[in-house]
Amino acid sequence: MKNGNKEITRKYKFGEKFPPESIAIVGISRNDNTNIPGYTGLQMFRSLRDTGFKGRLYPVNPKADEIEGVKAYPSVKAIPESPDLVIITVPAPIVPQIIEDCVEAGAFYAHICSSGFSETGEAEGKLLEDQILEKSMKSNLMVIGPNSMGINIPSANIKMYYDLKSFKDGSVAFLTQSGGLAHIFFENSPELGIGFSKVISYGNGIMLDAADFLEYLADDDKTKIICMYIEGIKDGRRLIELVKEVNTLKPVIMWKGGLTGSGARAVASHTGSMAGDREIWNGFFKQTGAVKVETLQEMGEAAMVFQNLQSINGKRAVVLGAGGGSTVSNGDICTREGLEVPALSLETGEELSQFVSSVNQIITNPMDVPSMLTDPETFNRAFDLFMNDSTIDMVIISLPMPWMQGRWGGEILKNNIKNFIQERPNKKPIVVSVSDDWYSGEVEQSMREYREAGITTFRSLTMACRALRRFADYHKFKSS
Repeated sequence: MKNGNKEITRKYKFGEKFPPESIAIVGISRNDNTNIPGYTGLQMFRSLRDTGFKGRLYPVNPKADEIEGVKAYPSVKAIPESPDLVIITVPAPIVPQIIEDCVEAGAFYAHICSSGFSETGEAEGKLLEDQILEKSMKSNLMVIGPNSMGINIPSANIKMYYDLKSFKDGSVAFLTQSGGLAHIFFENSPELGIGFSKVISYGNGIMLDAADFLEYLADDDKTKIICMYIEGIKDGRRLIELVKEVNTLKPVIMWKGGLTGSGARAVASHTGSMAGDREIWNGFFKQTGAVKVETLQEMGEAAMVFQNLQSINGKRAVVLGAGGGSTVSNGDICTREGLEVPALSLETGEELSQFVSSVNQIITNPMDVPSMLTDPETFNRAFDLFMNDSTIDMVIISLPMPWMQGRWGGEILKNNIKNFIQERPNKKPIVVSVSDDWYSGEVEQSMREYREAGITTFRSLTMACRALRRFADYHKFKSS
C-alpha cells in the first residue's frame, strides 16, 4: 500500500488477530474525567470493561498500580504478553515514543485516538505522523488513525463510545474517517432495524485506510452490507479496483465528503485529507457501481433497503395512497426522484375494476384507494395482481400521518401488509412511507411499530423513492 509517495510493505494485512483478544490502553488517568469534552483513556477503559469485552484488558499508567480495581502497568513493554491492540490517548508529541514501545512489545495494532497531527495544517503535526510511520515500519505494527475512534465490534463487546445507548449486533459494516458520524450512525440505526458487524473510524489514515478495511470486510462472513464515509484517499486506483470487485459481492454504500469548496476546506482541517474533484468522483461511482448517498440518513435508509428487500428488476412503481391531492403529488415525487409510475397493464386495470370501487377513489396509477388498503380480502386480491404483473417492479404505500398513527384504518392496513409479506416471502418489494405533505415527530412510534412488524418504512416518500432508485440502480449495475 502507499502513504503519499511512500510505499508501505508489511508481512501481514489487516485482519490478522482481529477482533483483538487483548487490548492495552495508554493514557489512563486515575481521575474521573467523564465530564471532559471528547474521549479519554479512562472513558474507553470503562466502556470496554462495562460492555463486557471478552478478552484481556491492560490499563497503562506509569504512576498507578491499578485502575479501578484492574492491575495497571507502567508501559506497554511491561505487559506480560504482546497485546493485539494498543489504544493511545496521550498528547500528540508523546505518541511516537508510545509507538516505539508498541514495536518493542511486539504489539500487532496501534489505534491512535489522539489528535494534533496533519489535520492541524501545521508542519509539526505532519512531522509527528512521519515519525510514527518510521517507527512502526521497523516491525509489523499496523496503525489505525491518528485522530480516530478506532474499532467497534458488538459481537466481541468492543465499544469505544462510552455513552452509546444502543450497540446492536448485525450485518452492516461502517468505515468512516469521522468518529462523530460513527457515533450518530450507531445511535440512530436501531430505529431502522440495523445492527453492525464492524464500525471502524480511521481518522487521518496515515497507514491503514479505507482500502485496507474494505479488503478485510469483503471476506468477513458477518458483513453483508458495507457503508463508507470518505473524505480523502491515498491510493485511488486501488480503491476503485476494490470497490468494483467487492460491490458485485456485497453492496458498497458510500458518502463522499468534501465535494464543494467549503466542504473541501473542512476536510483538510478535519482529517488532513485531500478531498478531490466532483467530476472525478462522479466517474468513480459510475465505474464502480457504488451506491452514492449524500447524508447519513440516506445511508441508513439505503442500508435498510438492502438489508430487508430482495433483488429488484427495475424502477416501475405502483403507488397507493389515501387522498386525491396526495395522489397527484405522489406521482410527481416518484418521477422527480427517478422512479417510473407507469399506467397499469390492461389486464390488471380491468381486473381491479371488478372488485375495487371507483366511487371517491382513483384506481389508476398513482392510486387513491383507502377501501383497498383497509379490507383484507380486497388488499390480498389486489396485491396478488401487482405481484404477478410484469410491468410492476415495486409497490409503495404513501400514508398521511393520521394513518401512520393508527387512525382511519391504519392499524388494519399495518396487519394487512404484515400478513401479506409473511405469507408471500421473496416477492416484489413492498414499502411504506409517510406522505411528504406533513410530518410530525409524533409519528415516530408508529413508524417503529411498522418496522417491528417487518415492514420497510420511511419517514417520507421522497426518501423512499431515493432509496428504491439506488437499490434498482445497484441491481442493474450488478447484472450488467
